[in-house]
Amino acid sequence: MEPSDAALRKDAVDSSGAFLKHFFPPTPEGHMSLDAHAAQIRKLRASFDLDQDRAHGAFEPETGRMIGEGGLITRAGIEALEIGYWFRRDATGQGLATEMASALVKTAFEFDKVKRMDLFCAPDNERSAAMARRLGFTFEGRLRDRQLAPHHPRGDLLSFTLLASEYPQTRAHQLPLEAFDFLGRRLT
Repeated sequence: MEPSDAALRKDAVDSSGAFLKHFFPPTPEGHMSLDAHAAQIRKLRASFDLDQDRAHGAFEPETGRMIGEGGLITRAGIEALEIGYWFRRDATGQGLATEMASALVKTAFEFDKVKRMDLFCAPDNERSAAMARRLGFTFEGRLRDRQLAPHHPRGDLLSFTLLASEYPQTRAHQLPLEAFDFLGRRLT
């Protein structure tokens, strides 16, 4: 993503209202400002360029409209990554989040060579819990009173894990994927 995507990101978040409250809780002023979205994209881009957390925007090819975001987050520990994602309300229920999450899982196991992936979701986020199971993640339990990031609300989280030994049996393993390095060289 580029800072120039800030307006598209703001529209995706603002148009989804309370649907994205776990990712973008309202501020005292209301929705996040355009400048706040631009600043967030700059931070995400800096982390990406430093081979830390890697966020990817999802855009409709026909219109260029931003429909979501997904990424691999390094706070999961040694040889592990956490998967995170969000999609605008009107882009859910179409398999797009599952497709993006599958690509991220494949990237983590085949390119990053992780031994474990974590996925967390709010207890009331039934769609994410179902998707975790579809992707082959195992429900580990309910983590009580957690806050994974300053902008996330404090509360309980459902914890799912996928191990490298389980990955070959998942739908992500079968996904065709093209990956390129920073210089545009094909990795696959």
